[in-house]
Amino acid sequence: MALRIGQRDFDQLTILDLHGKLAGEAGDALAQRIDDLIAVGRTRVILNLRNVSFIDSAALGELLSKRSSLRDAGGQLKLLHLTDRVWDLMVTTKLEVVFETFRSEAEALRSFEQESAS
Repeated sequence: MALRIGQRDFDQLTILDLHGKLAGEAGDALAQRIDDLIAVGRTRVILNLRNVSFIDSAALGELLSKRSSLRDAGGQLKLLHLTDRVWDLMVTTKLEVVFETFRSEAEALRSFEQESAS
């Protein structure tokens, strides 16, 4: 199944809803989408992984790279609705301490609001 990427914009933040496997060329497509967001100043990004069944190592590398790109541009990348399989991968690779993860969209949105208030 090819990766489908939906986009929802809220003020200064964007949620990308991912559907499918995040592997191979799909990682490149996601990286390009995030680069496009950065180019137009949308640097606060949440990846909704609820419908992602698999992430390969190359895609994990892309996530790390795009996290850095967004931070360099003054933004952040946060992860939402990780499946058990994806969460296990994050723990195995020790990336659960690198990415902020959320179980609810409301929590993820609030986390950006709290940072703006600080």
